[in-house]
Amino acid sequence: MNKVKIKKLSLLNFKGIKSLTINFDDNTNIYGDNGTGKTSVFDAFTWLMFGKDSSDRKDFEIKTLDTHNVVIPKIDHEVIGELLVNDEPVVLKRVFREKWVKTKGRLEAEFSGNETLYYWNDVPLTQKEYQSKVDGILDEKVFKLITSPTAFNQLKWQDRRDVLVKVAGEVSDADLARGNADYLALVAQLSNKSLDEFKKQIAATIKKAKDDIKMIPTRIDEVERSKPEPVNVEYIHREIATKEEELLHIDNQRLDQSKAFDEVIRKRNANQDQIFKYRSRENTIRFTISEQVKIELSATSSDAEKIERQIALKQSEELKPAEDKLERMINEKHELLAKIESYETDIKNKREEWGVENAKEFTFNDEDAICPCCNRPLDTDTVEGQRSELQEKFNANKKRILDNINDEGKSLSAKNNSAKEDFKALTERVDAGHNYISKINCELKELMDKLEEESSRNQQEVNPEEITAIYIAENAELKSLAIKIKELESITFDLPQQNADLTKRKTELQHEIRNLQDMLKVNDQITAGNNRIAELQKEEKMLAQSIADIEKQQYIIENFIKLKVDTIEEKINQKFSFVKFKLFDVQINGGMVECCEALIKGVPFSDANTASKINAGIDIINTLCDFYNTSAPIFIDNRESVVKVIESPSQIINLFVSPEDKKLRVS
Repeated sequence: MNKVKIKKLSLLNFKGIKSLTINFDDNTNIYGDNGTGKTSVFDAFTWLMFGKDSSDRKDFEIKTLDTHNVVIPKIDHEVIGELLVNDEPVVLKRVFREKWVKTKGRLEAEFSGNETLYYWNDVPLTQKEYQSKVDGILDEKVFKLITSPTAFNQLKWQDRRDVLVKVAGEVSDADLARGNADYLALVAQLSNKSLDEFKKQIAATIKKAKDDIKMIPTRIDEVERSKPEPVNVEYIHREIATKEEELLHIDNQRLDQSKAFDEVIRKRNANQDQIFKYRSRENTIRFTISEQVKIELSATSSDAEKIERQIALKQSEELKPAEDKLERMINEKHELLAKIESYETDIKNKREEWGVENAKEFTFNDEDAICPCCNRPLDTDTVEGQRSELQEKFNANKKRILDNINDEGKSLSAKNNSAKEDFKALTERVDAGHNYISKINCELKELMDKLEEESSRNQQEVNPEEITAIYIAENAELKSLAIKIKELESITFDLPQQNADLTKRKTELQHEIRNLQDMLKVNDQITAGNNRIAELQKEEKMLAQSIADIEKQQYIIENFIKLKVDTIEEKINQKFSFVKFKLFDVQINGGMVECCEALIKGVPFSDANTASKINAGIDIINTLCDFYNTSAPIFIDNRESVVKVIESPSQIINLFVSPEDKKLRVS
């Protein structure tokens, strides 16, 4: 056993004691009135060992004060202890000193702080070296427990229990569970966790389940209150049908306007086509007259006939098909132009519709958030949850409408772009057609010129152009064609304007129909709410069953802990002669709560008299000294309260309150 005893203790300027030397034996009595320094002796020993007073404080007043309660400067404060460690003498010394420095140019030294000096057998050491040697003699935590009878019972009950369990030794869970199926199943579940950790886990699980089940009625109430009022489905369907009928009527009106627009385009195209046909007919007649004149004026020659066959072939197989194809392309071009203008109008309407929908904002009045049961304002969390849920639904509905409008707009834009590409390609093809026809007409003109040359060689004395001009001027059909062309060219075609009011009303009706359709979803929300309530009620039953199962397991754990604690309690109490310990407290409701309370003849330590507390403390110290295989001086304060102290192998230092002793007296 590691035995520590005080042989001699010398104090200099320590807590008001200017100079004091005490020689100790196995049982030393120190007498003195209150305030004479009995406790300072104990403080001096603990400060010498660990730099703290007997109350475990580092910051306490060591310096000596004068009559005016002012620190006396420039004096050392020291404690020297001559100890016997396993009967070997050891001298410890600790000095607390002020540092005074005289700087250049000043007459007096200035205070620059404090320092502590350490000595071991008169050899100066650093704090770390000194404390390491002290710890080698006695651990500080053990020192506190075995030098004061009250130290152990001043610990937290959890810490007291841990110390006692270490003293008594661990009890195997497997040994305790043997022969009990419930306990064996419990031990099997512990795995890599302690019983205390598993108990906390079970308690946390029960708490969470109870918290969850406590919230379910509130959650059901929230779902119930969030369900919208049912709507009249038949009435809404009638309203939708009425508005869709009005929408169809508007579409028909807009279609009629579109048809009128197309009709104007068609008439304008037809007018141009008729003019083109009349001019083509004029050319044909002029050509025919010219040919007739040539035939009449000259005999048919092989060269002239060949040229005429070429002209006829080019007119029938090249010019006429090209003109027909050009006519079809011109008609297609006009139809595409009408479609493009219609797409542009629809795209503009979609932009306006998107702007109207996007401008809508979510509104929520916190003052309307009233509990339907107690008619009081809902708490902030509930209101915030309601607001968040409604805003989420509003934002989702708004996004869906805007996405639909965007999709429709993108579709119209794609169609419009495709139509424009087709219009551009068709325009190029029409231009190419005009160029091709012009090329054929040029080739025909060249052939006609060759034909005229052949004819002029055959009839030099006759001018065919003059005769042709006469025939043309006298031709009745040409005169009629000229009049018709003039009339057609004088006609103007104004395009009708589309009615913006119809477009606006169509947008309004579409919006109203969507709102009515959204109202129909209310019943779906009610059904979803009812389903959610059923789910919550099912969850509530499952949680209740789960709590019952876990509480049963908790009951098994508590009984197992009681068995374990009773076993440990029995082992612990065998270590003590004067004091017993209660490690488990049974409550009124039958529940068991862990504790650690010292009992002196059945009386709790806190309720016992001073003498019983001191003897109980010494009994505890004796057991701890035996367990830690060490001993140290025991300082017994208020020793005058104890008639007889139980025996102890440790050195005893009794501190007696003696009013007649105004100075410390040692015996």
